[in-house]
Amino acid sequence: MAFTSNLRKIVKSKNSQTKPDNKFSAENWLFIIPLTILFVGWELTLRLNLTLVDKLPLPSEILSVLFFNLLYNPEFILSVFKSLANLMAGIFLASLIAIPMAIVAGLKNKMDSSLTPLIMIVGALPDVALLPFFVYWFGRGAAAAIIMATVVAFFPLFFTVREGVKNIPKDYFHVAYVYKAKKIDVYTKLVLPAIYPQLITGIRLAYEFLWEIVLAIEIIASISGIGFIINFAVEEGSLAYAFAGIFMIGIIAILIDRLIFNRLEEKIKRWHE
Repeated sequence: MAFTSNLRKIVKSKNSQTKPDNKFSAENWLFIIPLTILFVGWELTLRLNLTLVDKLPLPSEILSVLFFNLLYNPEFILSVFKSLANLMAGIFLASLIAIPMAIVAGLKNKMDSSLTPLIMIVGALPDVALLPFFVYWFGRGAAAAIIMATVVAFFPLFFTVREGVKNIPKDYFHVAYVYKAKKIDVYTKLVLPAIYPQLITGIRLAYEFLWEIVLAIEIIASISGIGFIINFAVEEGSLAYAFAGIFMIGIIAILIDRLIFNRLEEKIKRWHE
């Protein structure tokens, strides 16, 4: 109890020196303005025949297909949820592996020196090159997609959390030493709360990057999901349906990023500042 209360006093004193950054929430949605300009320009360019691409669908046509056809199609909705489930499962499994390793690497210099360079080398390898092996070992199903997503999500999680651990002020550990805090208390009441901002950032980076990877997996390996539907629509010449699938992914990615990750980062980073 003494350890926890004194740690909170130090954090409070540190936080009081930094004024909270109160931003108007509407700023998070300003991207809609250039996005609207892009769509209007796209629409006008095609209607005025100012482009050499004759098979590019109109944005109005794409949105009509999305909101009046695909959103009422159970197969399409199920495919979207399959892709999102594979992505989230990959992040969850990667977190279970990456976070403990990153904490140990951040706290132990010898472990960091021996482990981190190896992880950097593996992380530099092309991720998609591993896909044929996973498909061969686990088949063309969700297992291959989840394992691939886990591998890809591991690296942003590891490096952001490791950096967060290394940035923990030494005073925090001094308080723990003085009050003879148990190791479990050091991890649960000091390390984990201190790395929350970096953890959220790592999860956010993994989430945003994994959409691209999951779609590539579904297209290349013909795994059930929104990527498979997009590829099938292109092969059938239904480009409006293919673009509608891409728009759907964009909508989901933006909503989750703005409504969840952006709010979490704004709230949690104040504890760490």
